[in-house]
Amino acid sequence: MNSQKERDMPNQQELVLTADTFSRGALRMTVTLLRGINPRLALTVQNQMCSPINPQRDNNPSPKDNFKIALAPLEVRWVVESLQIKGQHPQVDPGTQMLVKALIIDWINYANLLIDSENSKNAY
Repeated sequence: MNSQKERDMPNQQELVLTADTFSRGALRMTVTLLRGINPRLALTVQNQMCSPINPQRDNNPSPKDNFKIALAPLEVRWVVESLQIKGQHPQVDPGTQMLVKALIIDWINYANLLIDSENSKNAY
């Protein structure tokens, strides 16, 4: 029998989501929102969806797929600025505005991760 401690410990194979992990749905929505503002940046974000870190059992693309992304800090800034512009557009419905705000938070969290990573490199 397993002890209580063993049952409470997380599974080693459990997916750990960090600020550099985005779902397919979040990346697709980011691409959709960026496409009209900055097509090149939209393509850069789209290219982050090449190999999910948690592929579905049937290997079909799913919004639940997660991807580790690697963008340059300046690109992350452009994503955040472009999403802010899109969210402030007067014709954007409240649901889309809420989604844009959530995406902005995700991208800012990723930017903070990049900053922390750079700061830890410079600390040594």
